Amino acid sequence: MPVSSTPQRHGARGAETTDSSGATRRPDRVLTSAERGAWCATASFPPQPPNVARARRLTRTALAAWGAPHLTDSAELLVSELVTNAVRYGRGAVSLTLTLTDSALQISVADFGPAMPQMREASEEDSNGRGLAIVSALCQRWTVTTRLTGKTVSCWLDVR
Repeated sequence: MPVSSTPQRHGARGAETTDSSGATRRPDRVLTSAERGAWCATASFPPQPPNVARARRLTRTALAAWGAPHLTDSAELLVSELVTNAVRYGRGAVSLTLTLTDSALQISVADFGPAMPQMREASEEDSNGRGLAIVSALCQRWTVTTRLTGKTVSCWLDVR
């Protein structure tokens, strides 16, 4: 996963900790937008349910490395919903792209299936059907881009 390097801070390194994903965290260090620039991580994987957890782990690791751990909970939920939809209703390999800029985290999930995502209202008894409602509630906006060989669903999470 490509990660841009940042200047080292002078001082004690004893405050660094490692989370369950293996990413090093420095709680006193938050990158400014000028230091961060735009970072991107991409992964492709087979459409298998265990890969939803791998996509969440990639998200958590990337955000920790990029100095944006405050986005992790919402981003993991968005990734989980979009990747689950691609695994369930798409076709072929699933691709996840995370792009962090100074204003938003863009999450894009692509698959090769022709079925378009549709928001629906789930009843209390339904065990699914709430994914896109969750996406709509958490992000600024979401879109679907059709391609000759599938679609890409993208959403934008405000960095503030």
